Amino acid sequence: MEGVLDFDTIDVELDEDLLKKQNFIIPLFENVEDDEVPVEDEPLDYEQEEEENVDEVVDEEENDSEARFKYSTHDPNMKWNRMKPQEGERYESPQQLKLCLTNHAISKGYQIRFNKCDSVRLHCVCASDHEKFDCPYYVKASWMSTEKSFQIKKMYPHHTCVKNFNNGKLMGPTWLARQFLKELIRTPNLKAKEIQEKVQHKFHTKISWVRSYRARCRAMSVIEGKLGDHYARVWDYGGELLRSNPDSTIKICVEDKNDGTTIFKRMYICFKSIKEGWKMGCSKVVGIDGSFLKGQCKGQLLTNIGRDPNNQVFPIA
Repeated sequence: MEGVLDFDTIDVELDEDLLKKQNFIIPLFENVEDDEVPVEDEPLDYEQEEEENVDEVVDEEENDSEARFKYSTHDPNMKWNRMKPQEGERYESPQQLKLCLTNHAISKGYQIRFNKCDSVRLHCVCASDHEKFDCPYYVKASWMSTEKSFQIKKMYPHHTCVKNFNNGKLMGPTWLARQFLKELIRTPNLKAKEIQEKVQHKFHTKISWVRSYRARCRAMSVIEGKLGDHYARVWDYGGELLRSNPDSTIKICVEDKNDGTTIFKRMYICFKSIKEGWKMGCSKVVGIDGSFLKGQCKGQLLTNIGRDPNNQVFPIA
């Protein structure tokens, strides 16, 4: 029959709204041969996806637990009046924790006392009158051998006592030297009396003149170096003198101890220009003058002197 149409040539048209509601997807195949069959998508393995999701959730929980129990590490370069101890915080040494507690107490105006502070544990409490205020403030810390750090285990950081900025006991010479280090670099002639007045104006507390003097000495030792560091470079000093004054006489004498250390004993210096000047124009009379050293370095300073044509003192060596 010519009027009958083959099913392969019939075009089926459906309403677009019906397609959306029923989620129909009608693939159109053009010039598809009998042997070519469209390949259907493989079914998804839902069990494998569920296992992967469970693994991801477990990993996230482990990361959250590690982040929750990861304690902070103290930053020693922080400004002194911004230091604040926290429970679980780790420090390099008990001295570093003690300095942090001292800075926080002085900046906030509270008095504290260290009942115990050694290489193993530290115990700090409030130093106010216990009968009046009964302040519950305390800090307990100990050494963690596995982590090689000093950690705060327990603490109650709140004070119930009144503020008292008279913390002269906490302001030792070492602490004061840290505070005035930069100022002494700018003004090395700053006197101990001036440091005493600055402490009273800045920290509202009084310290003795002896403490301010010791603080200045420790700060200057940090700036200029210790006395032993200067004597360790005496050979460099002799070499620099020979370089800037050729043909001069420089002799350095040291003493070797039984423990293997070397100690400076004496030093002789005679510049070439002074030696030649004495030979050419001075009388052949030599005298010796000396003085005792009364500072940190004890000893004697001897000077070889002569007479010039004007009958004045002429230093030789």
